[in-house]
Amino acid sequence: MFQRLGKIVGRGPLFVVLAWFLLAIVAAVTAPPWSQVTQDGEFAFLPEDSPSRLAEQLYREAFPPPDIDTSDQENEVAVAVQQDPLGSNIVLVVRRTHEVGMGLHPEDKEFVEEVLKPELEKIAARTSVGYEHTPVDDAAELPPDERIIKGIWTYTDRKIGPLLESEDGLSTLIVVELRTEFLDRGNTLVVARVEDLIDRLNQPRAPDAPKIPTGLEVKLSGSATVGRDMLRAEHISASRTEAATKLLVIVLLLIIYRAPLLAAIPLLTVGMAVSISIALLRIMAGWGWVGLFTGLEVYVTIVVYGAGVDYCLFLIARYKEELDAGASFDEAIASSIDRVGIALATSAGTSICGIGMMMFAQFGKFQQAGFAISFGLLVVLCCALTFTAALMRLCGRWAFWPDIRRERLSADDGWVPTSTWTSFLSEKRWLERGWERMAELVSSRPGTIFLLTFAAMLPLAVVGVATHDHLSYGLLSDLPQDEPSVRGAAAVQQHFPAGVTGISTVMIRHEDLDLSPATGERLAGELTDVLQDRADELGIVDIRSQANPLGLADSAQEYLRSVGRRVTQRVAIRAQAARTYSSPRGPHEGKVARLDLVLAVDPFSRDSIQRLSRVHNAIEQALPAIESSLGDSLPDDFAEAAEIHMLGPTASVRDIKAVTDHDRMVIDILVVVAVYLVLIALLGRPAICAYLIVSVVFSFLVAMGATYLAFWAIDGETFAGLDWKIPIFLFTLLIAMGEDYNILLMARVHEEQQTHGPVKGVLVALSRTGSIISSCGIIMAGTFSSLMTGTLRGMVQMGFALTFGVLLDTFVIRPILVPAYLVLLHRGRFGALGRWLGARPDEIEEQTPVGEEVRETTSPVRSVPGFEGADD
Repeated sequence: MFQRLGKIVGRGPLFVVLAWFLLAIVAAVTAPPWSQVTQDGEFAFLPEDSPSRLAEQLYREAFPPPDIDTSDQENEVAVAVQQDPLGSNIVLVVRRTHEVGMGLHPEDKEFVEEVLKPELEKIAARTSVGYEHTPVDDAAELPPDERIIKGIWTYTDRKIGPLLESEDGLSTLIVVELRTEFLDRGNTLVVARVEDLIDRLNQPRAPDAPKIPTGLEVKLSGSATVGRDMLRAEHISASRTEAATKLLVIVLLLIIYRAPLLAAIPLLTVGMAVSISIALLRIMAGWGWVGLFTGLEVYVTIVVYGAGVDYCLFLIARYKEELDAGASFDEAIASSIDRVGIALATSAGTSICGIGMMMFAQFGKFQQAGFAISFGLLVVLCCALTFTAALMRLCGRWAFWPDIRRERLSADDGWVPTSTWTSFLSEKRWLERGWERMAELVSSRPGTIFLLTFAAMLPLAVVGVATHDHLSYGLLSDLPQDEPSVRGAAAVQQHFPAGVTGISTVMIRHEDLDLSPATGERLAGELTDVLQDRADELGIVDIRSQANPLGLADSAQEYLRSVGRRVTQRVAIRAQAARTYSSPRGPHEGKVARLDLVLAVDPFSRDSIQRLSRVHNAIEQALPAIESSLGDSLPDDFAEAAEIHMLGPTASVRDIKAVTDHDRMVIDILVVVAVYLVLIALLGRPAICAYLIVSVVFSFLVAMGATYLAFWAIDGETFAGLDWKIPIFLFTLLIAMGEDYNILLMARVHEEQQTHGPVKGVLVALSRTGSIISSCGIIMAGTFSSLMTGTLRGMVQMGFALTFGVLLDTFVIRPILVPAYLVLLHRGRFGALGRWLGARPDEIEEQTPVGEEVRETTSPVRSVPGFEGADD
């Protein structure tokens, strides 16, 4: 097949190039925009049957939006604070930073009511869903049903004012409730206009313009602000990463080849492959065949660039070898594809099989990444075997400019510039001698080198194992510390409980439950008492329920007593509380009771996950006593049959942890098994293949430990752990792609052993493949390192971990641990265990004098199928 493909490309290179360009143009023109076919966020990718997703569905059915015609606007108590947990808001944090002991001044509150609130109302009247920032003064007033803002709530509101003032008196909140979800791109305009308002008040543009009073500070927070910052950071990170990847690849290719056109050919190849891959993925997503998440294009680009350039390197190395042997350009192209095709297909197949195992994950993002990255690798493989070869044939003798001037070359003509420092290195054979020296060291003291190398990496591996579960699930911890939402959240948490930024909702449902206002209030009171008694243990700061709609704080209770002196007011308060905390209508009418909990910790922290689980257990344990206390008001099997549902960011984070923990186990096993089977199919020798897998798994643990220590040292006390996506992506990519280099080495070892014997074959293979495999490793690590140019913390950590892991595989695992193990094995150093570790009696040999085993001629490489000549 590859022989025929080589002839086709050699005879019609222009047709091949035009066909690829035509495919790229058609795909780009017909593909829908990326933003239209991708999904944002994290929680939306949980399985449909995950507890938090089921809780969301129950909430939508049990607590539908109030009917505007029947809602009592004058007596709607706490409607803004007990808002839809699935909605979003913008929160302005107004606080005094000077004269701390004095609290907010009268002029501060006057500023809130007479300046901030009217300006926000102006924004509300003129702002709809929007994606580009335009000045609010240039906009016309909109009909109410087109406005994105549902309501604006301040401390003066008769219904919820007490909840918006801090206990220390130094801060107050302004809540701007939106109709959209927090990661909706349509929030961009309204968040930008509120942000612009704060900037104008900080730096007035006219002498008589209103300004923030001295000593007062206004910060921006809220879920919609976090969502806007996340989407903006993802876009910036993607742009930076793509630019950095291209720049790094260009520089590395110029260093390796010293020929501009030869460096441009791989760059054009991977650029073409990425463009076509992304366009085809967009088309498939538009047809509903696949799902895509925002930011996936970054990972596809990085992996395709790294792997694609490696494929081009091997193809070009073989092409150069054929030319050096005297072949014509047509003959060299055909022969290169014929001989390198199987090897490249095998290498890509290993990566595709390994990464493709992510499609068996439950978490949607891992499924989508597994398919998209594998698809990109398939496209770049096809592109490298055809487009790259066609470009080299079209360039002819100019591909190696400035030195190639004739079609048929001899081995003495050379292919690199003769006046550069690299040619000096080439003439001196320093690189080749470096790998020969490495082989001599492995030959002379394989056991010592193996143990010292293993001992040096072991502490990092231990750290990787010990901290494998110390992961960060927070949105804010992933953002740069200077983002508005991060600064705003910090300001909120200085004056309000940390959990107020992500309230946890508990819903208790029973099919036969019939919650009258009185029963609902009694049930809420019993649950509140149980949780309040264990508040310190469970980490609960406040509880809002039908019995206490504004919570348990003294100020809230005093406020309810003050507004409830009249009978009509008390009736209105109780009616609104019943509608808010007992399912008012629909299929679950009277069957669902609700509580809102404010925890003492960050709702995205690992500690909050544990606390929420303890809250769940506490409620479950209390149900029998509550059933006994309320008697006939509850169904007979209430304690046994009641369903407890948890909703909110902490519940969603808990599900992400549970699902990804399961996915890590499943994917790790499937990736290892898939790659192991491929290794056995290619190399045989099950025991040695198992060692190759173990060696890369060990490098994964070392990379995890090194990454953890690096960012712990950089971030200090603010370090919340590694991003939760890193373990799965790092393991999958290192195992699937890192084994490529072991495959190349082992295939060459097998070939050299036929000529030089078991031990000598290992050492010769190491010295001969060192340069090309190291070059590929450097390029792969370079492309992964571009992730560190992003602004998202998780992406930076991912870039560091992948870069470190690839370099470790390239310069430690492959040239030291693998050859040293094979030398020990073939010299019989493992004794009786040798036959279980892969040794064969006919391969055991005595040690020969140091250096003799690797002193070979520097003739071109002729062994690994498809990779002959790849030692330069």
